[in-house]
Amino acid sequence: MHLRTSDCRVYLYVERHAALGLLKVGPKRLFVANEDSPLIEINPLCVLDFYVHESRQRCGIGLALFEGMLSREEVQPSSIAYDRPSPKLLSFLRKHYGLHEYTPQANNFVVFSEYFSEARQPAENSSRKTRSIDAFSTPPRTRGLIASSGLSTDTATDVGLKSAATEDESACSSQNENSGELNQQRVEGGPSTKTNRSHTVTTTTGARSSVDASLARFERQHQREMMLLQKSLSESQKKLDSLHVSSYALRRPF
Repeated sequence: MHLRTSDCRVYLYVERHAALGLLKVGPKRLFVANEDSPLIEINPLCVLDFYVHESRQRCGIGLALFEGMLSREEVQPSSIAYDRPSPKLLSFLRKHYGLHEYTPQANNFVVFSEYFSEARQPAENSSRKTRSIDAFSTPPRTRGLIASSGLSTDTATDVGLKSAATEDESACSSQNENSGELNQQRVEGGPSTKTNRSHTVTTTTGARSSVDASLARFERQHQREMMLLQKSLSESQKKLDSLHVSSYALRRPF
């Protein structure tokens, strides 16, 4: 039975025109925590009400009602959240489905640990599938080249080997020529080497001369400042001496 005012469904166990059991389920947006993860948001199917008449309990009615709901909703008991379950409901789930480990939540919902492990497993499987597809979906580059050129595998291999050998020979010959020219320049002491050396010597000499000039300028400025300081000190000393003389003259008896 689907309710008109909400997304909840109600399952009834009826016998001889009498409703003996009731099970109400519906989706809920919950914020829950687990030992291995912080607070997360989930939207599971929730068991909101589960009731069997006292006179017909422990007769299989609750199990039949719960199994019918699982078959209809196509879910597993571990993927369901339970709203404030009673001790009888927890005992029922432990006995028939082996669910007993859960973390207490602030909203009084019970989400078993199997829910988080089942939610983590599909993510790992999808990542593995992605890696396997990336590893085997891209064909080798040489295969596409062979197919586009219309050559057989053996012919293409021979052509590739010959071209590679030709490239290696040309590279070796050019390398030998370059090394020979370098050796000749080293032996003869070409003009380029001499020019570089003379340029280096000139640059070093110019740098040293600029440093010496800066040092001499700094020394002259320092001497000038010291002379001015000595002059000001001597003037200050003269003023102090004159003050002492005047004070002594004032203290003389009449």
